Amino acid sequence: MKNREIYNFDYFTLNNYQKLLELAIVKNFWFISFTDDFVEERKDVLWRHDVEFSPDIALKMAKMENALGIKATYFFQLHSEFYNILEQYFSNILLEIKSLGHFIGLHFDSHYYNIQKEKELDEYISLDKEYFEKVFKIKLGVFSFHNTNPFILSCDKFRYGGLINVYSSFFKIKYNYCTDSTGYWRYQILDEVLKNPTVCHLQVLIHDAMWTEEVLSPRKRVMKSIQSNAERIKRQYDQGLLLLGANNIDE
Repeated sequence: MKNREIYNFDYFTLNNYQKLLELAIVKNFWFISFTDDFVEERKDVLWRHDVEFSPDIALKMAKMENALGIKATYFFQLHSEFYNILEQYFSNILLEIKSLGHFIGLHFDSHYYNIQKEKELDEYISLDKEYFEKVFKIKLGVFSFHNTNPFILSCDKFRYGGLINVYSSFFKIKYNYCTDSTGYWRYQILDEVLKNPTVCHLQVLIHDAMWTEEVLSPRKRVMKSIQSNAERIKRQYDQGLLLLGANNIDE
């Protein structure tokens, strides 16, 4: 069996993503925020996006969700190696996603600060929280860890640095969990979970560049998102010189 069948490449298209959103609605899941109170008798889902590679794709997803009346939570990084949220282009995307009614959270990179002790989390999450809120004038309530490892997953208090931890023991105990991390369903296939009548509380983690218009391998999906951003930067350079009336010299 080839990787296409083993890892179900055909599943991860934006067209199928739309169908998953519609399925969650049909199965009567209530889309809630991490800051909402837990209600045992309510059938609900915490639909979450860790924005890893492509805010552009995240925006496409946000628009799809908005058209269906869905509110999700989008977690953005301050220290990403794949996009600069302080660049005007990406700042505008973040603010547009918020304007669509979605919630914004901090995607916190403990590796950037080389955090080795749990007590350090309060200091550095507070630091990123304060900066993020001042720059974007958005009040944060929640964060997710970037690139988890056994140490990070052991840090399961409900709050650090004044923000709710989506990996806390509370969410681990109360909610089923389904993620497309690295481009395939790591634990269970999402549509099967949504159809399971015993699942009443669910946290779904989606990664932007793992979904494309056409069928591709996970690596090619990511490479495409990187190349698309590179092409945008090239166009931006050419257009910038044109607007300045400057020479754009080539061979």
